[in-house]
Amino acid sequence: NLCSIEKFQLEAELSFDNKIKDNPEKSQNEVNEVSDNSNENAKETPENPSPKDTKNKVSVLNFVNSGTVAVNLKSAGYEGDLGGALDDNTDLVPGVYEGGLKIWECSEDLVKYLHKEYSDKLEGCKVLEVGCGAGLPGVFAFASGASVHFNDYNKEVLEEVTIPNVLLNVQDSPKDLDESKDEEPDSLMAKCKDTSSFPETRYFAGDWEHLNTLLTQDKNVNRYDLILTSETIYNPDNHQKLIQLLKDQLKGSGSGVALIAAKTYYFGVGGSIQDFQRKLEANGFEVETVFKCESGVKREILAAKIK
Repeated sequence: NLCSIEKFQLEAELSFDNKIKDNPEKSQNEVNEVSDNSNENAKETPENPSPKDTKNKVSVLNFVNSGTVAVNLKSAGYEGDLGGALDDNTDLVPGVYEGGLKIWECSEDLVKYLHKEYSDKLEGCKVLEVGCGAGLPGVFAFASGASVHFNDYNKEVLEEVTIPNVLLNVQDSPKDLDESKDEEPDSLMAKCKDTSSFPETRYFAGDWEHLNTLLTQDKNVNRYDLILTSETIYNPDNHQKLIQLLKDQLKGSGSGVALIAAKTYYFGVGGSIQDFQRKLEANGFEVETVFKCESGVKREILAAKIK
């Protein structure tokens, strides 16, 4: 089955002027492991980047059209947990389907924020995207050189959307090919085919408590430099699971950062970003609002660190 491919443009001219600066005076309005190609030698973190050549800065993300994914699954007689979404009847069935086929506004906000603030800080970092769905923030981090682990509630979302999106954004050549111009052609071809030249990706299906248990028990998983999540705090009943995951899996002492993108209020379901921020602070996090959108649907991005 064929899926149509779309592009998410991240050119410099894109407006992203609602970033809140540190200086107020400058303010402006269960899928198994797919690959195990670790890159564990990086010495930098998002908080301590080294200067980089930005000529390979990611400006476009490719992603599959979820409408064609739905058509393909329906034509194949699919009858699983995504059934309601395939019939276009619902964006969410709590505890069954958590909206992974749709690209939400806050996910786009988070990609733009990463593009603006983290493009030169991601190479060699270890990143987790929680509740990823299409996974565009994590895909951006992967395309920028980070090792990324993806989590979604539904296995089918990972298989049909997330993994294809990662594959659509594999860079044309490993980062060191430009330094290999004098090598024999056969050697260069072998290097292109050697997936160990690319960052690691892993994929986990299930809820956050289950994910936290898996990651804690896996001795090959170290804590993350960066944890990304968007549109995941709409249900207050799940807040503590998410916060515990962040506490257990994010690097401490301020060296790791969690970026939480969300609507300011989730009318009808009870969640709000202010409520989630209070809970984070009560659990030992330092929290800063780094982005606000005041027009249309109000949205924010929080940056949280363990004290």
